[in-house]
Amino acid sequence: MESHPPLSDLVEKTLQEIDKLGLSTERNRDYRLVYKRFEAFAKTRDEECYSPDLLRSFLADTEQRYRDGVIGRARRNHLRRSALLLKDYLESGRIEWRVYPPETARPMPSSEKFRFLCGQYLESLKSGGKSQNTIESARNQIGQFLVFLDDSGYHTLSEAPLTIVPSFFQHLLARYRPTTMHMVAYNLRTFLKFVEGGERLLPLVPSRCLRSKPIIPVLSDQEYTALKRALEGPEVALRDKAIIQLAFRTGLRSVDIVGMKLSDIDWVNDSILVTQSKTGRPFRIPLTADVGNLLSAYILIERPQVNTPYVFLRFQAPHRPFSGHSSCYGLLRRVFARAGIRVGGERKGFHVLRHSVALRMLSRGVPVTTIASALGHANKASTEVYLATDEGRMRECALPLPELSINIGG
Repeated sequence: MESHPPLSDLVEKTLQEIDKLGLSTERNRDYRLVYKRFEAFAKTRDEECYSPDLLRSFLADTEQRYRDGVIGRARRNHLRRSALLLKDYLESGRIEWRVYPPETARPMPSSEKFRFLCGQYLESLKSGGKSQNTIESARNQIGQFLVFLDDSGYHTLSEAPLTIVPSFFQHLLARYRPTTMHMVAYNLRTFLKFVEGGERLLPLVPSRCLRSKPIIPVLSDQEYTALKRALEGPEVALRDKAIIQLAFRTGLRSVDIVGMKLSDIDWVNDSILVTQSKTGRPFRIPLTADVGNLLSAYILIERPQVNTPYVFLRFQAPHRPFSGHSSCYGLLRRVFARAGIRVGGERKGFHVLRHSVALRMLSRGVPVTTIASALGHANKASTEVYLATDEGRMRECALPLPELSINIGG
């Protein structure tokens, strides 16, 4: 029988590790208060030792209190983090500062055979070098298809009639936008090619789906000038200036900026080596003087002196790398507000900067193939969407209306 440690001992050891993170006195005190609540919760269950079941019960109680409106989102997340830090310390003897997102239920079929097929398919995507986003998208959509088969009373692909595929797409249209069906069709097509017996259903998967191609948002000349002026002021931190200027000059995705390491910067040859998180492909971008100056100033003056290879770190202790690209969205939104631009419902993410980089290159006559290479696009077609942002050249494409005879009555 597995033995579990006394909860009070585990709490004290975890608190000792938290103290090493360099948090404020108030934050450390808050963790102690949370663990007192955890211990009080354990007493209501007549338990003195930590156990996975106790942890699950505490997390479920926290989630229910959040749904009932007793506590807010920030408090819910803090209670979750505190409880899961106990689990991390018990398993590894240390704690790591990271995000603990609430678990979301993924659609999975009840059939053991279907779950095995889905697992095999996802493993093939992983071994094929597909990105985590691609794998998660496939997990969700293929899971929904197999659940639909389950709910329809079919437990093997060979049992399912040909009409099951169009019925599945009709089922999805109640919740999905029509313009997202092309991704569902792609994932289902590759899954049916992979599994035995799937070829029979392949002809029923739509080969052409409606796709949305909106005109992508870019900064106007006035917004560009206002943003440059805001970056020149002393109110914006060197870190934030370096991040935004890096995106503005190179068009890098925010996820690649936050993942940049000190060793990626080649100061001798004025370049940065980037391995794209989306494609896994490495490529080298030039390090311009303005970006290099901001990077060096941030590293030498403002960056916390901690043992981590990542360039950009949180200001507050513990001084860890950004947890994700959402952190970049927050800092860019603050700088936009300081510049007095995009303060309404307009797009404010880093893709606005990325799109603007592509537009400036396009307006200077840079070929689409070169822009694709500079932005790290694996497919040139991904870059052609930027053509619609060049208003001047789009006007040149307009055709004159032929002379039409118009009968005017009255």
